[in-house]
Amino acid sequence: MLIAIALVTFFNGADGQYGNELYMADKEIVPADSQQLFLRFGNATFIDNKEFFNPYQPGYTLIGYFIRPVVEYYPGSNTRLSAGIHLLKYSGLGKYHQAVPLFTFHHRFSGGLEMVVGSLYGSLNHDLIEPLFSFNRFFTHHNESGLQFLVNRRFIEADMWLNWERFIFSGDPFQEEFTAGFSSRVFPGDREGGLRFEIPLQLVATHKGGQIDASDERLQTLVNVALGLHAELDLDNSFVEMIGFRGYLAGFRDLSNHIRHHYDSGWGFYPNVVLRTRLFEAGAGYWLGNKFVSPRGEPVFQSVSQVDPFFVEDHRQLLTSKLVFNRRLVRGVNMALRFELYYDHPARQFDHTGGLHIVIDQRFFLTGVKRK
Repeated sequence: MLIAIALVTFFNGADGQYGNELYMADKEIVPADSQQLFLRFGNATFIDNKEFFNPYQPGYTLIGYFIRPVVEYYPGSNTRLSAGIHLLKYSGLGKYHQAVPLFTFHHRFSGGLEMVVGSLYGSLNHDLIEPLFSFNRFFTHHNESGLQFLVNRRFIEADMWLNWERFIFSGDPFQEEFTAGFSSRVFPGDREGGLRFEIPLQLVATHKGGQIDASDERLQTLVNVALGLHAELDLDNSFVEMIGFRGYLAGFRDLSNHIRHHYDSGWGFYPNVVLRTRLFEAGAGYWLGNKFVSPRGEPVFQSVSQVDPFFVEDHRQLLTSKLVFNRRLVRGVNMALRFELYYDHPARQFDHTGGLHIVIDQRFFLTGVKRK
C-alpha cells in the first residue's frame, strides 16, 4: 500500500491509458509526407519480474532492451516504404540475442482498406486479450513477417494477418510454422459519445506442418477465438475520468489429425471492470476456464503447464487485477509502470508481476526526394 501511494504521488501528472496503447506502432500514412524521407528510432527498455510459484507458468526476470532504427520513404500520398533492423539485447548476455532485418510495404487503398507486406504491425498491435496473446511477447517476439490487411471504417476496425514464423526448404528436418489471426471491433453507436459500446471478435490459429519437410512430426492446427462486449462511460469528475466493463467468451479447438495436447477443445469466461483516473488506470477481472489451451496466450490462464508437461487441470478459476501508470517524459518518450496480481482461488495461490518500461518512438525528417 505504501508503494502504491508513493507511485500515485510520483505520477501526479500522468496521462495514462488502461491497456496497451502506449506500445502501439504508428501506422498512419500522412499525404503531406509524400516524396519525403524520414528516420524513425524505436526503442523499448524493459525490466519485468514475474514472481510466479504456480504449476502453470515459471517465474523469471526479463531485463534488456531492443532498438529499431528504420528509414521511411513515402513515394506517394498513400504508400510508405520502411527498411531497418531490430536488435534485441538481454542484460547479462555479451551479444545481441536477435538481429532481424526489417522491410515493410504499406499501401492505403480507398474505402479504409490498407495492405502491409513484409514486416508487420504485429505483437500488441493486434489488440488481443491476454488469454490469447501474452503481453511479454512485445519484448521477446516483437517481429512478425508476412501479410496483413487493416480496415478502418466508421463502424468497424479490423486487423487480418498471416505471420510466417518458420520457412522450410525441401528435406528440412523440421516443420513450417505460421500464425494467422483476425481481430476486430464493431462500434454499434457513437464512437465519440460519452457512453460507448464495442463488440470485439478475435481469432488466432497456429499451424505446424508442410509437405516438403523430412520431419516425423504430425500436422498440428490449434485455434483460439474470443467474442466480447465493451462498455465505457465517461464521467464529469475531476479525478475519475472513465469506468467500463469488458467481458469475453473464449474458446479453444484442436483441429489436428492427431491430438497432441491433453484436450481437443475448451472454453473460458473473462469479465473485467476498468477504471481510468487522472493519476492511473486499473482493472479487475475473473477468469473461469475449462480445458483451455492457447499457444500464444499467457500460460497462467491455461489448463496445461509450461513447468511440468504432464501436469493438467481441467477447471481454472483466477481473480486478476492490474494497475498501470503511464507518464510522458518528453515528446516521443514514455515511461510505464505496470503491476498485475493473480489469485488462483482453488489453490489459494497468489502470484504477481511488476514491470518498468521505457518506450521511445521518434521520427526525424531527413530530406525531400524529387522525381526526375
